[in-house]
Amino acid sequence: MSTEKELFDETKKRFSDFAQKDYEMKVGYLTAHFQRMWTRFNYFVVIEAALIGGKTIFGDKNISIPGLCFGLVLSLVWYVMGAEDRFLVQMYRDQEKEAAALLTDSLWPESKHKYHFVGDPDGVSERFKSPSQSWLDHLTAWRLAPISTTRLASLIPLAVSLVWLGFLINALVHRFK
Repeated sequence: MSTEKELFDETKKRFSDFAQKDYEMKVGYLTAHFQRMWTRFNYFVVIEAALIGGKTIFGDKNISIPGLCFGLVLSLVWYVMGAEDRFLVQMYRDQEKEAAALLTDSLWPESKHKYHFVGDPDGVSERFKSPSQSWLDHLTAWRLAPISTTRLASLIPLAVSLVWLGFLINALVHRFK
């Protein structure tokens, strides 16, 4: 009988070790992806700024039609990469959430506080917030899900693409007038 108990305890321990390692790996994937995502985002910001700023500050104040086409294509590539990055962030977060739920369901004892996994913006309960936030805290620390940081990785290049498209249409209309 004691062999069955030892086997059960060993199985539970192996599962616990596996689930913990799995969770840590998923957090690592998400963290590494965020680093790559924001590095790419920064490269595109610099290229776009150089393209617009270099031509308008040091050039003849007008960007040629090929330059406008290049800016539009570049910003569309940036948008595609941002949208795919957003997709991967969502996927990694879902996987992390599933791993955390598996650990929670199997290892977290019933208590008055629900376990919240790392990076869960919806899991921040009132007990983690200061009861007396100043007006400055309300002004400088907030989150609006429709324009969350990871959404901005694709919304900003989409907006830039629309600006480039507007410039291109305007240049074409004036050229063929």
